[in-house]
Amino acid sequence: MRTIKNILVAVDLMEDSTFIAAYAKLFSERLQAKMTVVYATPPLSQYFGLYLPQDTISKFHEESEQGATQELDKFVKQHFEGIETQQRLANGQPQDVILGVAKEGNFDMIIMGTHSRKGVDRLMFGSVANHVVKQADIPVLTVRPDMQ
Repeated sequence: MRTIKNILVAVDLMEDSTFIAAYAKLFSERLQAKMTVVYATPPLSQYFGLYLPQDTISKFHEESEQGATQELDKFVKQHFEGIETQQRLANGQPQDVILGVAKEGNFDMIIMGTHSRKGVDRLMFGSVANHVVKQADIPVLTVRPDMQ
């Protein structure tokens, strides 16, 4: 059985990720594991097709990343005080960011939430968690928001 000493925690700062933090903290404390908290900022490609000057899009993206960095900082301080935690902000689709960071690092486990989407929403938006579970080569703990 694999020893879990380094956990990747994927959060969505646009949603309430408190429920994920509770499980991540529990696992980290019980296993004496380090954590890296990752958040994916939206890719610039979502702005293609808009009739805005490139410098406006770049400035907006830069300000968005600064805001996301501050929010990630705040989230980590609020939920993981006293636990060895690193932060990682990356640009891209969430499932690609999570899997990419997991491959780059020496992680033993991923902890992430689900949105419990159903029906048309699930078909249209897909499932980040489902994609990560299927593609990851390390264990993935998924937590539903209603499991608090």
